[in-house]
Amino acid sequence: MAKEEPEKTLDKPDQSNSLQLDFEVSIFDLFKHYFQVRLQVKTDQSELIFCLPSWTPGSYMIRDYGTHLHKFEVRNSRTNEPVLWEMVDLHRWKLKNLPQEFEITYIIYAFEDFTVRTNYLETEFGFINPPALFLYPEGNLEKPSSVIFQVSEFFPYVYSSLTRDPEDPFRFRAENFDELFDSPFHLSKKNSVFFTAGTTKHELLVEGDVSFDFKAKLADDLKRITETQIEWMMESPNPYYLFVLNLSLPAYGGLEHRASSINYFNPELITDEEEYKRLLELLSHEYFHLWNIKRIRPIALGPFDYQKPNLTRELWIAEGFTSFYDVYFLFHSGFLSKEEYISKLQSDIFALEDNDADSWMSLEESSFTAWTKYYKRNGNSHNITVSYYTKGGVLALCMNLFLLQESKEKKTIRHVFHKLNEVFVKTKQRGFTKQEFFDTVKDVTGVDLKTEFNEYLEYPKPIPVDLYLDIIGIRRIQTDLVGDTGFKTKEKNGNLYIQKLLHKSDMDSLNLMLDDEILAINGKRATQTTLQNLEKNLRPGEKFHVILSRAGKIKESMITASGYYKTRKFVFAEDCTDDRKELREFFLRNIV
Repeated sequence: MAKEEPEKTLDKPDQSNSLQLDFEVSIFDLFKHYFQVRLQVKTDQSELIFCLPSWTPGSYMIRDYGTHLHKFEVRNSRTNEPVLWEMVDLHRWKLKNLPQEFEITYIIYAFEDFTVRTNYLETEFGFINPPALFLYPEGNLEKPSSVIFQVSEFFPYVYSSLTRDPEDPFRFRAENFDELFDSPFHLSKKNSVFFTAGTTKHELLVEGDVSFDFKAKLADDLKRITETQIEWMMESPNPYYLFVLNLSLPAYGGLEHRASSINYFNPELITDEEEYKRLLELLSHEYFHLWNIKRIRPIALGPFDYQKPNLTRELWIAEGFTSFYDVYFLFHSGFLSKEEYISKLQSDIFALEDNDADSWMSLEESSFTAWTKYYKRNGNSHNITVSYYTKGGVLALCMNLFLLQESKEKKTIRHVFHKLNEVFVKTKQRGFTKQEFFDTVKDVTGVDLKTEFNEYLEYPKPIPVDLYLDIIGIRRIQTDLVGDTGFKTKEKNGNLYIQKLLHKSDMDSLNLMLDDEILAINGKRATQTTLQNLEKNLRPGEKFHVILSRAGKIKESMITASGYYKTRKFVFAEDCTDDRKELREFFLRNIV
């Protein structure tokens, strides 16, 4: 068999042209939240197009970063004369009659949103998401570049996973633009802490007003989690890894990168034990992406086209499996009891069952339409949109349990990932297709997972979770069937408004709309107490009367309650068969 060539870049570079690119980043106005970028270019080309990405890998939505680029200018580096340019679309600038050396300057507004995918600049720190800041020359994504920061007056430290100049801590080198765009920068006044796991040196930067004791504890806990994951994969893929945890403002989120992760969490919650575990879960999730997505990946997720969506139907692997393993690694690192672990699993299962979205959207559709549905949510999204994180994680659980039952040698997803890493990352140097994923599973375990689970991928159909949990003797308990109003409310100035409507198969369509003001329930003035009393005593099938105000008009509605179990949980069955107990013990004691 002929040796397979590595997949080609989408960017189609012209290797015959020379191009030297050196960025300088400075602070144009700290209090108005502007970065300034100067790009020094040396070239033998007379015409070039420079582009700003319109999205960030890992965050699947077109974000139009060009919105925040201002004062674009091009000048001859030797004569300082203007160079001709024009915008050819909203993210691309065409430069004409170029001298051999020229400079592009522009400023970027960095204060729109406090997220892991947008630039942010304030007096205490600065954050740069590279796709939202750096232009790239069209057709030349493979070109190297340098970045130097002129920010020491404001921030003594710049953190990044890029290669740093040993003689200048503010200068970095990127081998190509894919590496640059995958390497965020955090500007700070804070010192970091270090720990080693496997053969990787890890650096932890915590932004915010926290004690050194907290940083030291978090570093120790991260060491346990990262060691567990490295043991699971049997390798440390890179010599250095950077955790950035921003505890400046109430926020939640993380974004994975090839040698780092950016994480935001609410500083008011870190002293709460359960919330701290939720923080560890977030960090565990982003770290596992070091393998699953940054290396082992669906074929559509790289190389990237930074101007338009890279569509894939396999985010249930990239994010779903990661969502299963983030908590599983916490459990096997000693942060959760087995009862707490089962509680975490059941919260995802119940989240899927709390609406009818499973009958509207398949897992593959959830992945493919993430750009327009999952990331662009509205007041009805919870009723019709399946999360590839949540359902993908439940599917990963069921697949693992099925493999435990069917594989004679107890081969699991862990062994499948080892094989995917060996074949597609190290040998073929590309992503895998859906069929190649299932072929690898069968090759490693002898089990045909596609025949067993494909219908839950291609069709909007609930996974029979109880069937698979029974493999390890875990059973559902449901008691106290009570009535459900079918809506959630918010209070404003003492008045109640509809905030959320729930569509369920056992519920008639409700003559209610978002932001309707509820005036009375069963003849009584609507208050939080009135509503709570109704919910406390409501039975399934019972009708109740609502008077409401909608767009200044008074309306009435008779609503029939649906039903739900007030008490529901999964428990370890002690009366199950010995083989189920044996598989359960294997699942809980070994990292599958």
